Amino acid sequence: MHQKLFPLASIWLALSTLPALAQYPGWQSAGPLFILTTPEGANLPESAVVENFPLLVRLNKDFFDFSKAKANGDDIRFSTNGKALPYQIEQWDAAKGIASIWVKIPVIKGNARQGLKLHWGKADAVSESDGSAVFSANNGFASVIHMNELLKDDLGSVTPQNLGTTAGAGIIGDGRRFEAGQGIDCGKNITNFPFGDNPFTSEAWFRSEGADSYIVYYGRYATRLNGKTGDGNEIGISIGSPPRLGWASDGPGGAAAQTIPVMGQWYHVAATFEKGTSQIFVNGKLEDTRKSNNAMSVVKDVCMDIGGMRGGNYRFVGEIDEVRVSNVARSADWMKLQYENQNPQQTLVGPLVQPGTDFAVSQTSITLLEGKDTTIQVKAGGAQKLSWILKKDGVETLVAVDRFSYTLPAGRVTKDLAMTLQVKAVFATGTKTKDIPVTIKEDIPEPVVTVSAPTAWNGRETIEVVPTISNLAAMKSKGAGDVKTTWTVSGGAVIKQITSEKLILKRSQQSGTITIGAVVNNGGADSTASAKIQVTEPKMDPWVQRVPGKDEQPVENQFYARDDKNEGTLHFNGTLEEAADSVFLKVYADEKAYKGESAKLATDKSYSFAVKLKPGLVKYKVEFGTKIGNTQKVLKTVSNLICGDAYIIDGQSNAEATGPNNGPTEDPELPLGTWIRSYGNQHSGTTQCGWGNAVRAHIWGKPNYGNHQIGTWGMVLANTLVEKHKIPICIINGAYGGTPIFQHQRNPENHFDTSGEFYRNPYKIYGSLLTRITAAKLTHGIRGVLWHQGENDQGSGAPTGDYNWKSWQQYWIDMSAAWKEDFPNIKNYYVYQIWPSGCNMGGTDAGDMLLEAQRSLPFLYSNMRIMSTLGIFSGSSGRGLCHFDKEGYEQIAQLIVPVVEQDHYGLAKTHVLTAPNLKRAGFTGSGGKEITLEFDQPMQWTDECKAWIELDGKPAPISAAMVKGNLITLQLSEPSTSKIIGYVSGKSWDGRPDKLLYGTNLIAALAFAGVPLESPAK
Repeated sequence: MHQKLFPLASIWLALSTLPALAQYPGWQSAGPLFILTTPEGANLPESAVVENFPLLVRLNKDFFDFSKAKANGDDIRFSTNGKALPYQIEQWDAAKGIASIWVKIPVIKGNARQGLKLHWGKADAVSESDGSAVFSANNGFASVIHMNELLKDDLGSVTPQNLGTTAGAGIIGDGRRFEAGQGIDCGKNITNFPFGDNPFTSEAWFRSEGADSYIVYYGRYATRLNGKTGDGNEIGISIGSPPRLGWASDGPGGAAAQTIPVMGQWYHVAATFEKGTSQIFVNGKLEDTRKSNNAMSVVKDVCMDIGGMRGGNYRFVGEIDEVRVSNVARSADWMKLQYENQNPQQTLVGPLVQPGTDFAVSQTSITLLEGKDTTIQVKAGGAQKLSWILKKDGVETLVAVDRFSYTLPAGRVTKDLAMTLQVKAVFATGTKTKDIPVTIKEDIPEPVVTVSAPTAWNGRETIEVVPTISNLAAMKSKGAGDVKTTWTVSGGAVIKQITSEKLILKRSQQSGTITIGAVVNNGGADSTASAKIQVTEPKMDPWVQRVPGKDEQPVENQFYARDDKNEGTLHFNGTLEEAADSVFLKVYADEKAYKGESAKLATDKSYSFAVKLKPGLVKYKVEFGTKIGNTQKVLKTVSNLICGDAYIIDGQSNAEATGPNNGPTEDPELPLGTWIRSYGNQHSGTTQCGWGNAVRAHIWGKPNYGNHQIGTWGMVLANTLVEKHKIPICIINGAYGGTPIFQHQRNPENHFDTSGEFYRNPYKIYGSLLTRITAAKLTHGIRGVLWHQGENDQGSGAPTGDYNWKSWQQYWIDMSAAWKEDFPNIKNYYVYQIWPSGCNMGGTDAGDMLLEAQRSLPFLYSNMRIMSTLGIFSGSSGRGLCHFDKEGYEQIAQLIVPVVEQDHYGLAKTHVLTAPNLKRAGFTGSGGKEITLEFDQPMQWTDECKAWIELDGKPAPISAAMVKGNLITLQLSEPSTSKIIGYVSGKSWDGRPDKLLYGTNLIAALAFAGVPLESPAK
């Protein structure tokens, strides 16, 4: 294709010969630039007047010959109407042919064009670049940080300290790159920021890769950082989770934007306050205004952080640029000008005007193969502004400004595509356009993919699933043979591994049909495929034996877990320093001889014993010694050893269940307390105290707090099982209060990660639990996990940047997969559904959907039991209940005891003892006046129950109901076209048990939300 290229060198030559203005007589070159606030420019209303505005001028090699200026731009000057203008060079890169320069403009008026002159070309010129002349208190600034390598405040108000951030792409020149844990500490005692109830503006450009983080913050939190005087407010601009921009204070100020920031995209955000009015601007537009009669009380001595808050909490990931704090509340006109001027496709100022009057393009039509590109040049002499606009599918997109050449990328298409590339030039006499028809021809094939997978699987043998691409050769011939595959598994919980080429399924925790999905991409449109696998798990799994350590020996008070043969195994291994004829091990049960074994030493003097122990209320003791001739010598005695069943309790504070724990005295030991054991410290997650009798809780603040703690309902559960089944119980409680589920995950690189602090290291809880259980020699002895958690997942804050309920199930699947690998003999999971709006963290649709995620989790497992806490009632019960009292925790235990007994202690499974769980809901009959609910067990109904049932979020108009076995049929007083049904929403739950649905087993049904209503069968 022939392309006509215009000689830019001749344009630069013509520009350089323009006469310089009188105030710069020694400068060789000058040229005009225009500021446009007319509709074809920044489009500011005619009434607008903005004074002392820092105008960003971007120079580009397209229209400026950097070789004609000094190396660092030292000879650059600006003027208007014969007067010199203050300026600051933020960026000058002659090699790349780009520069970013701030120029202080005295006045910019709306709906007008005004000119300024650029001067260059004086070999002996000394730079006059001065940030403090452009940004000063005189035009309202308190601090301006360009976020480049210098990391300097142009006003000297703060001294930024870099805490790990690196140079990164900026919106204007260079910016700073932030990773989690990195930030910029601007100081702890800043004294010339806006204070009291005075007006302010705080602003920044940012491009984020995650939610739930602060962009810029200053202030002082009254009760924590100011001596608890009550004075002090904060101004923090943050990205919420799910992503939403806002600013807040611990006072009356604050506003929330409507824009939902897209990850990886640049945004400008500004917070303003004046006379009780809080505003937030996003990309130059006012998005929220809030008024308050109360005054702000920002102290005069404040701290400031970029990427974090309060001197830490550095969680921002991405880039931040151009951070500013002003002593004035910037006007809407100022905000609009800033965005229109600073964004890459800026509309406010044009390029250096070229000589001549020609307006022509190098290509009048374009045909382009997908994946290719072409460069178009334009000649536009006299143009004050230049824009390139792509028109496609009825949408106009501004793709470049102030460029005299544009490279059009074809991208990828799935069929031939027609579009128009328009060049728009603003001249003194009006606006002209050139429309270039463009055709993109399809040329690169997308993958034609199927998923190759077995149709049946026993859920135990490792299988591989691979994508089969039938047109791979054709893709490779076009240079598009590299593909990226994204895998999904739905319908059941599986343990999986994903490589670049395949999906490896290691184990299933559910019998039934699972669906494997593959999304394959080679740079164009996604190709999708799926396959179904019927999973049939074995009725029984063999017990996986733990390999003992070569020096493993029992310790005082140790607990041994029984296996599937009703035996525990005591290992006594080691190596003697001195020679002996043989070694012996004597085992005593309640001080009576139980077993005795002897063995010859190996050549390296090592030995090993493995003695089977019977579970029961029996205390074992061992004696180990040597025999030389006829003389036996006891070298070690270990006592108070017991054998029984081991369980994990995990979750957050209602799994800790330690309250009340303020003394003044310790709990008295239970009569059966010696048969209930635990290992390590629950609160610190360490092994520091080894084995001991379990306790509910020690007194808060005491040195032994956390030692052997298993919580209130853990003690009740263990004591009940010991009493009824005459078997010792060990519980390792790994719960930690106030934690969302993402903080309970395993570090894939280091399963034993206990580094850092809880809450900051999301792997510490899991790593601490695994460390304790491994030290206790119980990795292969855990029978089940009991889980109570979710209060902190009713909102948002997960790394996904969305509501936590959306990722809760996947986190649980991943966590249980880790458990199953590290504790391979787990037989059952026991999950509690939390209270609606638990700890007052719900009361929203997101909170209700968290309970729905918990309710539906057992459908992905064959070995999960679920229990409701709705029916638990005690003196402390009430709306927003956070922590149960002693009576409530006892009920938590007693509800699950029969379920555990069915799984592990021979209780007949003639009745369902879990909480009633909805299986499906739908309209029946005709006319939309009848809905049938199917549960997993026989149900009861009272008319009071209808108070908690909602259709599409509103009270259901129920006139009558009928129960038949597992079915409840609701009659409606009026026809309904509702799409979803819910039961017990957090916003209306009063904490009372009298209006609840119950099964015939007298257990309250699980709350449900957002359940689709099926259409009536035809």
